Amino acid sequence: MQMGAVTSDLYHRDDVFAAEMDRVFRPSWLCVGFSEDLKNPNDFITTDIGPHGIVVQNFKGELRAFRNVCTHRFSRLQTEACGNRPLTCPYHGWTFGKDGAPVGIPFERQSFGFTPEEKTSLSLDAYQVEVVGNFVFVRMELGGMSLRDYLGSYYDMLAHLGGLCSDRVESERFVWSGNWKLAMDNAAEAYHVPLVHADNFSLILHNDLSITTEGEHATSTGELKERSVKWWANACRALKIERSDQWQGYMSAVIFPNIVLTFSYGAFLTFQTFDPIDKDRFTIKTAAWIGTNRGGAARALIHDNLREFTASVRADDEHIIAQVHKGTRDTPTPRRAVLGAMEAGPAQLQRAYAARMKGVIA
Repeated sequence: MQMGAVTSDLYHRDDVFAAEMDRVFRPSWLCVGFSEDLKNPNDFITTDIGPHGIVVQNFKGELRAFRNVCTHRFSRLQTEACGNRPLTCPYHGWTFGKDGAPVGIPFERQSFGFTPEEKTSLSLDAYQVEVVGNFVFVRMELGGMSLRDYLGSYYDMLAHLGGLCSDRVESERFVWSGNWKLAMDNAAEAYHVPLVHADNFSLILHNDLSITTEGEHATSTGELKERSVKWWANACRALKIERSDQWQGYMSAVIFPNIVLTFSYGAFLTFQTFDPIDKDRFTIKTAAWIGTNRGGAARALIHDNLREFTASVRADDEHIIAQVHKGTRDTPTPRRAVLGAMEAGPAQLQRAYAARMKGVIA
């Protein structure tokens, strides 16, 4: 009998959550958004990982990433998920440049009289930022391996998918109840699909997936059912969608620690991150694209159908993750989950997590 590497108490302990920030998230390359939202000067995107705010800002074509905290009196600098405005604090109007130093301070001479050295000391904390395809990655902890080395073969996968899938169908954020690790485990296996997704996913996907692992990451591949193949053939014909020559059935990749993507029929990409808020809540950021196409009258209908499908799947997952989270709190003594052959994805994620948390968890 194979047991998981994560005991039930690890979903609810404050000390574990704090250690996850230092050992799992700060050293990892995290996808914080998409380059299509950062095309213009002063475009920005933000995300929050636990207590840590991240902002990526376009400075005349250069992307820079910082802690999203003003060094004056600690306000968040950018307060929306994305937008276009200078990197200016909404509290007192301090503005910061691409090196992170303040370049505009209202009433600076009268109120502060800073020396150049003092202004430099008030620079924002800088983070590493790299882009692959349409995907913007940030690492809070400086140093370490490059994004390419961190992702391995998934780097080329993201470059390929980001270049192919240019027609965005949706981009949403939701707050769900539950621990982020449960969401990742759920996304990493199809064992639950026949029951939890009986009215959507189960209708389009054969459940016998093949799973391969690479480093901390895992990929599942399988075949779509005939009804899905027919639907996609008609959609691709109607819009002249450019299909990939790879993964023309179904592919799902889980990239440690918190990324899940799916790719269907070589034409439809979904991309999700599960960003922890605290031990009991996380933000799910979800986006989807279809391959580059010529558009036409059917485009809006196809987009609507895909959004309806993804919303239905999400509703199922949101409900079951909340139920599992309640159950992990109600185990009399901490215990590990039982993982079968169809749950190799969660097993891989839990091994990677346990290795990062060695010395903190038993």
